[in-house]
Amino acid sequence: MVRNWAKEAYRDIFRRRAKVEGFRSRAAYKLLEANKRFRLIKEGDIVVELGAWPGGMTQAASRLVGETGLVIAVDVRKFKAFSESNVITIQSDILEEDTTIKILQVLNGKLVDVVVSDASPRFTGVRDVDISRQIELTEKSYNISLKLVKRGGSIMLKALECRELQLLEEQLRTSFNYVKRFIPSATRKTSSEIYLVGLKRY
Repeated sequence: MVRNWAKEAYRDIFRRRAKVEGFRSRAAYKLLEANKRFRLIKEGDIVVELGAWPGGMTQAASRLVGETGLVIAVDVRKFKAFSESNVITIQSDILEEDTTIKILQVLNGKLVDVVVSDASPRFTGVRDVDISRQIELTEKSYNISLKLVKRGGSIMLKALECRELQLLEEQLRTSFNYVKRFIPSATRKTSSEIYLVGLKRY
């Protein structure tokens, strides 16, 4: 009991840190930790984030790419305006085909260095339903990334711990040299979320 409380208190630190450091959510620290481990994003990169609302991870990406980089944040929900000048937002559902077209229009012929997906469904509490919906979002994010990510680029996709996870990994291995599972420290103890990281696209 004490150990569980300590772990949850540790994770709550990220929520407090986010407020102090100006991030909209603890998700910022998930990306920062992933970047420290995998070196996904560097200064000057173009990053597309899918399922980006409310924007904590977007802000982290903005800091990582710097003034010479660009972050395109996509979500079906409307964003509160960002103060960061290197962030462009697109309000669109990633499950709709025209979302990819909107992203490509913003890119104007360029390919991106990294696609990050933090997309989650509205959870019902019914595990099989929630897993099915999350898999749909993860697979869609992966398919979008194949149209956007340049050779040598990387992806980081949110998923859930489930039987189907291995199949998702196998999909990623058809396009990326290295595929890793990653559970950030900022993930809540009660969550079964996990990220699939694909490095160095063929």
